[in-house]
Amino acid sequence: MPPYPGQSAVIEPTHHFTPHQEDSRRGMLAVLILVVAAAYYGAGAFSLALYPASNGLAGIWPAAGVAVAAVLILGPLASLGVLAGDLFVGLYAGLPLAPALVSALASAGESLLAWYLLSRVCPIDTRLARVRDVAAFIGLGVVLNAVLCFAVRLLLQSATGDAGASSSIDLLAAAALGHGLGVLVVAPAVLTWRARASMPRPAIELLLLTLATVLINIGAFSASLLSPGSPLLYAVYIVVLWAALRFGPRETSLVLLATALFAMWAAGRGSGPFLLASPSEALSSLGVFLMVSATTALLLAAAVYEKQALDRRVAESEVVHRTLIEQMGEGVVMIDALGRLNYVSDRFCEICGRQRERLLGSPLADIFTATDREALQAAVAESDTRMETVLVPPSGQALTVSLALRRLAGAAGDQAVTLAVLSDVTEQRRAEERARLHLQQLAHMGRLKSMDEMAIALAHEITQPLTAIMSYTQAGRRLLGAGHGDDPALAEALAGANGEARRARVIVQRIRNFVQNRPARPANIEAAFLIAEAVRFAGPEARQHSIDLRTEAAGAPCSVHADPIQIQQVLLNLVQNAVEAIAEAASPSRRVTVSARQIGEGFVEFAVEDSGPGIPPAHLDRVFEPFFTTKETGVGIGLALCHSIVDAHGGRIRAEPRSDGGAAIRFTLPASSDGTRTPA
Repeated sequence: MPPYPGQSAVIEPTHHFTPHQEDSRRGMLAVLILVVAAAYYGAGAFSLALYPASNGLAGIWPAAGVAVAAVLILGPLASLGVLAGDLFVGLYAGLPLAPALVSALASAGESLLAWYLLSRVCPIDTRLARVRDVAAFIGLGVVLNAVLCFAVRLLLQSATGDAGASSSIDLLAAAALGHGLGVLVVAPAVLTWRARASMPRPAIELLLLTLATVLINIGAFSASLLSPGSPLLYAVYIVVLWAALRFGPRETSLVLLATALFAMWAAGRGSGPFLLASPSEALSSLGVFLMVSATTALLLAAAVYEKQALDRRVAESEVVHRTLIEQMGEGVVMIDALGRLNYVSDRFCEICGRQRERLLGSPLADIFTATDREALQAAVAESDTRMETVLVPPSGQALTVSLALRRLAGAAGDQAVTLAVLSDVTEQRRAEERARLHLQQLAHMGRLKSMDEMAIALAHEITQPLTAIMSYTQAGRRLLGAGHGDDPALAEALAGANGEARRARVIVQRIRNFVQNRPARPANIEAAFLIAEAVRFAGPEARQHSIDLRTEAAGAPCSVHADPIQIQQVLLNLVQNAVEAIAEAASPSRRVTVSARQIGEGFVEFAVEDSGPGIPPAHLDRVFEPFFTTKETGVGIGLALCHSIVDAHGGRIRAEPRSDGGAAIRFTLPASSDGTRTPA
């Protein structure tokens, strides 16, 4: 398990060392264990000299803080130093070897338990810069250590037969409290000192804090200045809170350690505010004071540090986002709950042609024309919308802009703001218009090409009514020449000639409408009508090649929203391709079927199916590419044009083989929304 932040990598080495490096590392670890033993012994001897109790115990035990800090920094092997240090302290206090060894084993076990809880069960950052870390440290490292100390010592005294007396219980409780206080005031100072300054401040302020800590503590714990229980003791909180609010966990821990040392010195010599009726009362009063001071200060310092760290992350995030926004090609603004601009990007100012100072605080609608302001105000009121409008900057050249608005939820109690992104789409719309005109020109050329290819068949189609007209007029002339002007047959011949002339005019008008160059005019029109018109054009060519061209009803009548001439062109191109494929391959089965059916709620699918040779599987994905063709005389424009027309109408086109041979090309178009149709 890798070390958590703030923990030394000495605990669990993750690298492979050479024999020389391993020996060096072991030697360094041995030195560190000796340092831990010496530090533990020094802290314990200091406590026994300043505040002795009995049986090797002291009223306050800073050595417990040394033990917890050592195992958290160096790992579980540091407990060997705790064991040696506590053994020597016990011998220094006059304990026999066996009780001193048992007490040392108990102290080492307590430090190991603290290491396990704070590095495995609830890992903490030893910088104590988070509230959760401080809370875990106090709960598992301080309180639990004190409880365990009391339980272990009580168990040891029970084993020796010394337990049971109230004085013995009080002594154990005082020793347990001393262990907890030792961890609370010493361990944070050692742990946080390894970290850099939490919240760097000017050196002069740190110097003032140091002087104030010394002077206030001297005054607060001086017998000559204060009487027992004097409220002036709480002046110590001035420097404690100063450190917590301005400097962070490291400096706060050092101020607390200094305060604890002054308080221990005063309590140990029976002076200052802790000069009460008995040593036990003095210890109790001292313990409450240090517990409240340290707990409050450490939690406050962590909370302030977390808040400042969060503020820094927010500020950094804001800088990053602001930089990204300024690099965008779109303009960005923030709109408050009253509809006013409270943030404007440089790009937005550039698009609008206005200065930021004139935009901030004004409504977004003010920069648009009066005809669009009502729609803009309604769009801002919505949570998520997009609209396109015209913007006229001071330069006078109108721009087509796209405006996307999204409501951003605020924190609890805060009013939501709206994010607006403005894009200049003038060139994009011009390009789309040029592409539309180009497609229109290509479609016109495609229709002319279709008429050119069907010229012979169309000539035959027009020749029929012209021949009939000649026959009817010759018959009329004969009747008139014979003097039969009142013969009913003459009227019948004239009526027949008139009908055939009308038929020829319809054919010519249909061709004229098909080949003329005009803008697209989408309308709601029946699918059956579109198919019928395409079949009328392609019918003569199909009959010349003896191909059965049929339409197939598929379900209920349906209609589409499209330009009828362009869709007729698509159907005609597909039918012509099918007819040519069957004719060139001399297929025995000669059939082309055109159909349409409703699919779902919003689309109609057209299909042109043939019984020809089919499309090779390798070509299915390429047949709609421009200039791709499998014909010797083809140029590869027809199907590409069909694809462009269908795509421009919001549909999709695809080619697929038929299971019984041949090919099928299907395309979809949006169904008419209101149900009205142009009849056939």
